[in-house]
Amino acid sequence: MMVGLCGAHRTGKTTLARLYAKEAGIEFVETSVSVINKELGFDLTKEHSFAERLNQQYIILDRVDEIYARYSGERCIVDRTPLDMISYTMAEAINDRVSDEGQARFAQYVQKCFDITNKRFGVVVLVQPGIEIKDAEGKAAPNRAYIEHLNTLILGLVCDERLNVPHGYIQRNKTDLADRLEAVDYCIGSVYREAHATMLRLKQKGACVH
Repeated sequence: MMVGLCGAHRTGKTTLARLYAKEAGIEFVETSVSVINKELGFDLTKEHSFAERLNQQYIILDRVDEIYARYSGERCIVDRTPLDMISYTMAEAINDRVSDEGQARFAQYVQKCFDITNKRFGVVVLVQPGIEIKDAEGKAAPNRAYIEHLNTLILGLVCDERLNVPHGYIQRNKTDLADRLEAVDYCIGSVYREAHATMLRLKQKGACVH
């Protein structure tokens, strides 16, 4: 089963995913969008129209899904999901930046992100802001207002009925790494508990399950 951590930047997703993989003895899959942008030659420091940005997001999504496909059927944890990608694109869709055609393409993009998430992941866990944010070389600027904005968007996406996989979130007051690991483990365990309960109900009804 592939576990996906989602959330804004600087919330500790990669650190948490890497450590959980080590503790659980599963594969850690890093999906650095900044690395993908560099490989594709996309310069995010330049000003782009929303149409240009959306074209880039489609290409990045396909590249990320190629990474997911390599681990299909394996037990692993990923530090980013397509839900993150929706939120960053949504954050660009402000004021009068989006044409009617752009809105239609954006709706298709959102649905594609949900489709990939539903196809690839067995459980999704939102990592909310809460940990102390410090300036660090190579990291995005610690703009707390923007991080909170993105978190609110992703929280809404996690609760969206188009997300058809089990999901949960880590409360923002859970800043200790051990507590965060326990929260991820509980979310994953809940999937197995529900699957077990379903099997018992089927057996009680005389169904044959394997």
